[in-house]
Amino acid sequence: MRVHTEKVETGEEEVVIRYREMTPQIEDIIEYVSSQVPPIIGAIEKEKYILGYNEIYYFESVESRVFAYTRKESYEIKHTLNELENMLQEHKFFRCNKSIIVNIKKIQSLKSNVGNRIDVTLDNQEHLIISRRYAKEFRRCLHEGD
Repeated sequence: MRVHTEKVETGEEEVVIRYREMTPQIEDIIEYVSSQVPPIIGAIEKEKYILGYNEIYYFESVESRVFAYTRKESYEIKHTLNELENMLQEHKFFRCNKSIIVNIKKIQSLKSNVGNRIDVTLDNQEHLIISRRYAKEFRRCLHEGD
């Protein structure tokens, strides 16, 4: 990958990213450049890790503790779900029920369930339920491309 920089004296600063295929690396670069959101810090026991948004499948609140789940690990997070929901609105994360925020980019398939709920399968084959309360907003986000 070639990097080109150019200093401008006036006007708005701009970053242009040209790519042949959208890859996780390019998505991470876009996210980093466009983000004003601090990184997510997760912990496994006493070890701390910086988590990229693209590697997080979902956040879950369990007994007053919040966890971030990746393909292979779960990390304890110091943010509340409400804080995360506000921080991650522009990063394709969606509150799907009172205890889970899902990364929309990790959803592989959807299936309507009884009671206007939606069963989502993530690309790691985990299933999550979008509750009736959030289903309408979720469908709106999908149709608008959010």
